[in-house]
Amino acid sequence: MMNDARNQAKCKSQSDNPVDWRGHGPPWIRAEHWDSLVNYWNTDKWKNNAKIAKENRITQGQDGEMKKHTAGSVSFVTTKKRLEKDMDRPMSQLELFSHVHKTNHGLGDFIDKKSKRVYDKYKSSIEFKYGTDRDNQPEFDPDSWINAVNGPSKGRIYGFGPRQPVSHVLGTPASPRRSILAHDIMSNEDVNKLKSELASARNTIEENNERIANLTVRLERVEKNHNVELRDTVRNMLRELNIPNTQFPSSSGSRNNDI
Repeated sequence: MMNDARNQAKCKSQSDNPVDWRGHGPPWIRAEHWDSLVNYWNTDKWKNNAKIAKENRITQGQDGEMKKHTAGSVSFVTTKKRLEKDMDRPMSQLELFSHVHKTNHGLGDFIDKKSKRVYDKYKSSIEFKYGTDRDNQPEFDPDSWINAVNGPSKGRIYGFGPRQPVSHVLGTPASPRRSILAHDIMSNEDVNKLKSELASARNTIEENNERIANLTVRLERVEKNHNVELRDTVRNMLRELNIPNTQFPSSSGSRNNDI
């Protein structure tokens, strides 16, 4: 948006000099704010940074690549969510990479040699580890991807966009399309063993609950007996001292008998 605003200011002022752009800002920027931006764009620091950025954008890589992907200004995360909604299923990193690094919405050729090399290397790696059946392959295998792109560069990993740091990428677990991978499928013996352990644990819980209930009943009985013995002791003491008993009457007689 700012780039478009600058281009429009150039056309209106018919000048490449930022000083002449004053008063030609877009309606969504206040005039004083626009003039402040113009003053900044006219500094040597900004001009040098703009020159360096322009040179970086047209610098070819080792495979002659310049254009990095076809997703435009939309983040890879947003692109993936949109595609998964259209496909009505999870999208693997290989499918996403192919879509944003091929022309014609993923149906044409790769945009450069590097993207094709990474795609082929990663695809070969996961097919070797998990087989060619896509349902048995993970949505993303960090180790295979790091190996395919030759490791991180400047805190980023190729193929995930400039906004995804290494920690986010490597923190993504290799989740399979199914609930488990083929090599994680358990045998019937293992399943029966787990069922037996679960039943044993449940029995232990029930036994502990029953034991707690019994102990609770015993404790209540002991406390009740203790209270009865204590009351009898107090009554006897009051009787021996010839003190009227108004606090601990006998359960079988009237209070006048407990003197």
